Parts: sequence; C-alpha cells; structure tokens
Amino acid sequence: MPHKDWVKYLAEGFELLVRQDSLFGIWYGFAVVLVFNGECICRYDTAHGAPHKDVLGKRSGLIRKEWCENLPFKEAFAHAIHDLSENYQSYHDFYYAN
Repeated sequence: MPHKDWVKYLAEGFELLVRQDSLFGIWYGFAVVLVFNGECICRYDTAHGAPHKDVLGKRSGLIRKEWCENLPFKEAFAHAIHDLSENYQSYHDFYYAN
C-alpha cells in the first residue's frame, strides 16, 4: 500500500503533516494534520471511509466530526490543505479555548 508523507511548514511554527494513500494510482485515503508544538490541533482524514474533519479541543478531545459530503477524496484533500493552511490560527485559538 504505497503512501506519500510530507510536511508543509506554515508561519509561526505551525506544520501540516500530510499523508496520501493510493494503490495502483487510485486514492483510497489521506490525512492532513495541523500540528503546533507537537500537538494535533485539527485534522482531516478518511479513517471512517469518507473524508471528514475532526474538530478538537485541548481539554475536551474530539468535539465533533464535520463530514465532507459529496466530495471526492482529491477535492477533500485539496480543501483540507487549503483550509488548514489559511485558518491555522483560528483552529489554534479554538483548540486552546476548549
């Protein structure tokens, strides 16, 4: 099961840990994880067979799942990278407030 892993470095010490899973050129999964100081702040993945975002809180843990309904993996993957790259500070603030 080939996969590609890489890191996208953002401003202020934030990072996106990215994994893309495929088999014979067909995507079957991904994960895009927003990390700050070694902590997972927010993530998009396909762990339950469909793309979704896990909204997290430092004290509360998993607060909710937001499903990316009707989005193919590639579109959800692009959305995940764009969303977390553009809104990392908002996710950080939410995480530490909860």
